[in-house]
Amino acid sequence: MNTDDLARLAPADRDLPAARKQILKEHLMTELRQASTGRAEPKPKLRRRGAVLVAGAVLTAAAVAVAAVVGTRTSPPAPTTAPPAHAVTAAQLLAKIANAAASQPSPVVRDSDFMYIRSEVAYMNYTVGSTGQLTGTMDKLHERQIWLPVANLCVTGLLIERGERTPISPFPVTSDGKVDRKGTPQPDFTCPSQGHLGDATYRLMQSMPTRPGALLAYLEAGQKWTNDDPPTEIGDLIRENIVPPALAAALYRLAATLPGATVVPHATNAAGRAGIGIMWTSTSAKQVYKNEWIFDRTTLQFIGERIYDPKTGQVTGESAILRQAFTAKPGQLPR
Repeated sequence: MNTDDLARLAPADRDLPAARKQILKEHLMTELRQASTGRAEPKPKLRRRGAVLVAGAVLTAAAVAVAAVVGTRTSPPAPTTAPPAHAVTAAQLLAKIANAAASQPSPVVRDSDFMYIRSEVAYMNYTVGSTGQLTGTMDKLHERQIWLPVANLCVTGLLIERGERTPISPFPVTSDGKVDRKGTPQPDFTCPSQGHLGDATYRLMQSMPTRPGALLAYLEAGQKWTNDDPPTEIGDLIRENIVPPALAAALYRLAATLPGATVVPHATNAAGRAGIGIMWTSTSAKQVYKNEWIFDRTTLQFIGERIYDPKTGQVTGESAILRQAFTAKPGQLPR
């Protein structure tokens, strides 16, 4: 694909909301990588790192819901866990995180509900120059609120970011922000849908295997959708989701068996909340990056991430999870 081809992929800025532009930039990066590696493009994701593919997409994350709210229903607070020892290994820390996740109560969730995640995020914005060279500038930290359907991705969700309200759907979205349900949905997408790896609803996550061997096989089979390695898949699942406690525990137990993780004793999320980190060198569609999962030092709850360029050490993305809950409809705030 040459520069002219890439340019034709990009509609005028005025036609796209900010989140859609970010997804387009990620798509252009993928096209450039494919041109140089010859690797096939992964199937479309509703959720992408750093942004939400709107009307053809969704970012990000949560491992354990401290407060799970459905209307006015609230689950008990997370129990307090003793801080891990300073000399803990990555595998030992992940085992402790898994035990903390397993101790969480399972929320009562209706199929009509929505996962609500409020966060602060900043990710690298990339542009393609006239020579086809990519350049990037770091976004400013800003608030992001998202409502994702619990049981069926064909039900329209909502993203509120940078003052824009953007519907989330596999169907096309018109220029006035309406979902065109008579239009053609994303390829390989049939309604109703619980999604697939990379675009998983809460109901799909509840059905995923929780034995480490079976879960690893599930993630490896899901690479047809994502072209990601298992640590990246786990990071995508916890990034902007309310993960069922049993699956969250299984994901961390599996992560404890994978090579390449190191402990970051003093980590801080995008909102300045101190914690402890697990650093991975991961591969996504042959793009290598360092991804740091950040956990509260006391509760061991996932509280955000940082992504680094492995060559320069530059931060290319960061987030902080501020609130997770279930609500009855998109746009509704939990109490």
